[in-house]
Amino acid sequence: MTQWLQAYVDTGGQLLGKCLVRAEALAPMLTKAEQKSGWLKTMMKAPTKTIPQRWEGVEAALNKGQALVIEGRGTEISGDQSKFAKSTGFHAFVLLQVIEDGDGKKWFIGFDPDVSATAETQKLWNNTIRATFDTKDKDEDLGKWNDKVKDLKADTLYEILTTMVLGMTTTGFGPLVRRYAIDTTKELEGAWRG
Repeated sequence: MTQWLQAYVDTGGQLLGKCLVRAEALAPMLTKAEQKSGWLKTMMKAPTKTIPQRWEGVEAALNKGQALVIEGRGTEISGDQSKFAKSTGFHAFVLLQVIEDGDGKKWFIGFDPDVSATAETQKLWNNTIRATFDTKDKDEDLGKWNDKVKDLKADTLYEILTTMVLGMTTTGFGPLVRRYAIDTTKELEGAWRG
């Protein structure tokens, strides 16, 4: 479970961290079989291409099924609802796809496995853990349950993981899968979550 989700890990509620290590491990698993995962920053270094051409290359790679690790300061890559949005520390997650909405606006789809990143992800994680361990106490420190998560049966772990990724409704993905608007006329800066 910890290779997929970044969750609380001790009774003090301290986070596991290591988002870059996790993103690097997840990118190959989230990449289409005949493709190789990669790094966004590597694709953005093509010296003979303009910035828009570099972003076109990123889009092409994502649309072929490559997952790309994106790393940067929280202020550069985090959506406005993320706890990292005002952080100058580094954060990393995985870009998976580019989609276009009904208005023709392009969105980059990312998977950020950090369950603490937004209030929405924290709430779903806490509710899922409460239900799994059948605890009703809202003030209880949920970090104490994490050492027991690893001992759960495979079907229960699968249910926790799919709940966090797919959410609780039939309208789409859960809070770990996010869409980001990125200005592709500029170097990477200021993504915001829609």
